[in-house]
Amino acid sequence: MNKGIMQRWTVLFAVLMLIMGNLAFVQPAANAAALDNAVTIKAIDENGEVVLPLTAVEIEEGETAYDVLQEAGEKNDAEIEATMGEYGAFITGIGGASPTGDAYWSFNINGIGAEVGASTHKAANGDHYLFAITEWPSPSVTAKVSVIGKDGAEMISEESVELMEGASAYGALIQAASKHDLSVQATVDNTFFTYINNIENTELGANDYWSVGVNGSDLNSSIVDYTIQPDDHVQLTLHTYEPPSEPDPEEPGEPEEPADPEPTEPVEEADPITDQVINENIANILSYIKTTNVSVTYGNEWWVWGLANANEEIPSSYVTSVKERVKSVEGNFRNIYDLEKVIMGLSAAGQDASSVEGYDLVEALVSHASLDNPIINMNIYALLAVDSGQYETPEGFREEQVEGILDLELDGGGWSFVGSAPSPDITGMALAALAPYKEQAEVKAAMDRAVTYLSEAQGETGGYNIESNGGDASESISQAIIGLASAGVDPSGEAFTKEGGNLLQHLMKFKQADGGFSHLQDDEASSSMSTQQALLALAAYQNFVNGSGLVYQFDLESGETPEDPEQPETEQPGEAEPEQPETGQPNESDPEQTEQPSDQDDNDEVQKPNDDESAAKTTPVKKTEGKKLPETGTNTMAIMIAGLGLLLIGFILFYLNRKRKTA
Repeated sequence: MNKGIMQRWTVLFAVLMLIMGNLAFVQPAANAAALDNAVTIKAIDENGEVVLPLTAVEIEEGETAYDVLQEAGEKNDAEIEATMGEYGAFITGIGGASPTGDAYWSFNINGIGAEVGASTHKAANGDHYLFAITEWPSPSVTAKVSVIGKDGAEMISEESVELMEGASAYGALIQAASKHDLSVQATVDNTFFTYINNIENTELGANDYWSVGVNGSDLNSSIVDYTIQPDDHVQLTLHTYEPPSEPDPEEPGEPEEPADPEPTEPVEEADPITDQVINENIANILSYIKTTNVSVTYGNEWWVWGLANANEEIPSSYVTSVKERVKSVEGNFRNIYDLEKVIMGLSAAGQDASSVEGYDLVEALVSHASLDNPIINMNIYALLAVDSGQYETPEGFREEQVEGILDLELDGGGWSFVGSAPSPDITGMALAALAPYKEQAEVKAAMDRAVTYLSEAQGETGGYNIESNGGDASESISQAIIGLASAGVDPSGEAFTKEGGNLLQHLMKFKQADGGFSHLQDDEASSSMSTQQALLALAAYQNFVNGSGLVYQFDLESGETPEDPEQPETEQPGEAEPEQPETGQPNESDPEQTEQPSDQDDNDEVQKPNDDESAAKTTPVKKTEGKKLPETGTNTMAIMIAGLGLLLIGFILFYLNRKRKTA
């Protein structure tokens, strides 16, 4: 071959290598784009197990729900089986699931059974289709729906709707709106699925938006991805986001004389939170549980966690009801949150969740389909669940959950389900989940930023005024306390003490005469959900004071809370080294910790803060330590060096070629 041609090919090869080498490092962009005309679809088997995950499908005019099913099957590599007859397609299998006996595939549109077959129904923008294996008559659930519009006007007032079992909160809204002849405008996309644009023709300002809640708490998933449970209350409220206004520039001129300041009433100093106060309030909540006849059974896991941390015996009714539920679903929970909470509840009761009536619930969690495309709360609860009893998991599972949480951290610190504004509730939950892993530098840095956010977001009254929660809600305070205490940060320290008191003092303002806690300060009655979370918050603070462990980790043999392994020190944001605290109060810069040995005895009893005798040394149970996260970030310096190297090779070859030509 001619030498000149050979040299040209060499130069061309080097340039191509340079281009390909740089393109190889280009990261794909992931954007959530709204679909012009689309629906969502999902399929579940007779146990509620998802066989076709929630999928957004763009539709064309004239397409049917059966066309949508086939396209969703192709997207998810799920086989769709059907026979064609006089009345259209008769579906026999979806994703490998087929009915047996008298069961059949039911077709449901927006929460209720369809009057026509899937191959007859014309797909309409915004529809949600649910295919479910069921028997006649199809099981149903009842829920309530409320819609609060402009200026607090009630558009729908606790409308009761009956839905197909497995229906979504979106279906509940559609059916309730239909009863009131109200239209619902929604948008579908591939990332967030369905979100509400407007209800009826409500006049929306530039910063108005519809928030979605269930049972008084912000929804932690898309409205179409939340499965309605019996007696759920779906709430939509019109809110207005008000960005902070900048002060007008001062006009030049004669300075005005300052007006005499108006006299202000002095803020009443909050009572100090002592060991006795904590114990009295925990005792009052336990009394509330008895007097209100709280049923500690399957579905009431928050009470179970609280009772375990209060060193109360878990009623046998809970374990019995869980075992019955596990047998009825054959170990398959369609709702991953139910599975995660049950694992934690069994751990709190001293039961091994990896062996329940012959089923391994930990394995069911590890292999759950929802973790293929999780939202942040799934990662949080998954981590809390496997750590609740220090369960063995496949290599990399815990790292995946930790990484999933870290990847969703917002700019400036903290976490939220959607949007760019952090939530104290989810941030507190994330801190609690990440606490066992804070020796990892990446985790600790994210936790420190979250602590700073919680301090800066705390209002002068001592709480968090979150509009979607209805204002300053006790649940936000409780979750912040749990997260901070788990992270080794004092929720009553200087960084969390405002004009109206610290977080613990502010939480006490929600206490009711019956021993429970209310959602808002103005509420006249206790809320079960608020009281559950307040109990855990008080227990978390008590554990922090005593160095007696994390509220979501338990000793499987005794059901007690094991001590937390030694953790690196965590300082309050912007806080100088504090003085030695009073007796019974933790030193936040150097909280008392015990080193984690390799073999340990069970901790027979958590030392209570009001014990008169000196605290006996306790040995924590053996725990699974957090493993170092895999390096998943791109090494930018390595990319630059590789690119420059390829570029240099190209120039050298080009120069040698030119030199030979001129010789």
